[in-house]
Amino acid sequence: MLIARILAALAALFGIVVGLGFLVDPVKSGANFFLSPNGIPGMAVLRADMCAFFLTGGILSAAAAWRQNAGFLIAPILLFAIAITGRTVSLIVDGITPGAFVPMAVEAFFVVSLMFAQRTFAASRPNG
Repeated sequence: MLIARILAALAALFGIVVGLGFLVDPVKSGANFFLSPNGIPGMAVLRADMCAFFLTGGILSAAAAWRQNAGFLIAPILLFAIAITGRTVSLIVDGITPGAFVPMAVEAFFVVSLMFAQRTFAASRPNG
C-alpha cells in the first residue's frame, strides 16, 4: 500500500508541477515540450489546455494517494495512455526523432505505476 501511495504521489507531484508551470510561465514550459505559442491565443492554449491536462492528472493522482481510492486513477491513467498512443502515431506517421522515446518512457512509467496503485487501492477496499 505504501508503494502504491508513493507512486500515485509521484504522478501527482509531476502533474501539479508541470501544470502550474504552464499556468505561470507558458512560454518556458511550452519550450520544454517543443511548443511555442502563436500570439495571445497560443498563450491561452498553453495556459488552458496544457495546464488542464497536467493539473487534472496531478490533482486526481493526489486525491487517489491521499484517500487510497482507485476510482480517482482512471482519468490519469487514460491521460497518459492516450498521450503514448498519440506519440506512437506520430512515430509511425512522422518518423523517429532524437529523444522521441524519453517522454514515452515517462508516460509508460506513470501508466504502469498508476495501474499498480489502482489495483492495490481496489484490492484494499471491502466489497459492497
